[in-house]
Amino acid sequence: MKAIIFLDIDGVLAPKKMFSPYEPDPFLKERLVKAKNDPGIGRLPDTLVNQIFHHFDPESCGLIRMLCQAYDAKLVITSSWRLFYNEEQLRAIINIFDLGAYMIGATRPGLPRYQVIREYIDEHDVKRYVVVDDLNMSRQFPNHFVLASYRFESEQYEQTKRLLSWQR
Repeated sequence: MKAIIFLDIDGVLAPKKMFSPYEPDPFLKERLVKAKNDPGIGRLPDTLVNQIFHHFDPESCGLIRMLCQAYDAKLVITSSWRLFYNEEQLRAIINIFDLGAYMIGATRPGLPRYQVIREYIDEHDVKRYVVVDDLNMSRQFPNHFVLASYRFESEQYEQTKRLLSWQR
């Protein structure tokens, strides 16, 4: 069975920091649609595409992508972003950093977050999984949780590898 990474966005892919100013690129969305061959990006607002491009951490996204490739893992979005964007939009958002192909869904809207993750695990009979979040849920998911306090870095990457390898 495939591994599932339950993925938060803020504090994981988008670091917790003051945003650096940037000059919006009016042609960025058009270039990304062509480069990623993803018309879904073209349906996102220009400002959102620029914000994601400039504020998501490319290294964090790359580490998540490497995990997906190494462990045949799929992504389920658990972020509060799922309250504001549908699955098609979420897929386009994370595809700006080449993660869209790995996304298989999102948890339903609802709180507390650990509860909707648990529902997803039960409803889909998930056995191999890791929850990656900046909200500490280690008590709710012992041996299945990785805390990303600021962003997903090499330390969290190694911890996630250990957890997924242990679950084989």
